[in-house]
Amino acid sequence: MTDDTRPKLAPGVKLHTNAKRGTVLLAPERILELDELALSIVAQFDGKKRISEIAAALAKEYDENADVVRADIDSLLKDLAAKGYIKS
Repeated sequence: MTDDTRPKLAPGVKLHTNAKRGTVLLAPERILELDELALSIVAQFDGKKRISEIAAALAKEYDENADVVRADIDSLLKDLAAKGYIKS
């Protein structure tokens, strides 16, 4: 994915907060539990923000190198796309 990719959740997929599991990704007949970092990333997937913008914002928020954050985003995007949770 490029810096200009604007990821968003796939149709039928949404973030859902559950008292027992916390915030999860819900898809038809599937649930994916997210850790804190994954949730911070996925919450930015609105189809409007570019990956470069998401990486810059999260790098600032977590006081981390933007390249490290970008690598985390790329890894998560690849995994979620393969499972059908996002589209770009």
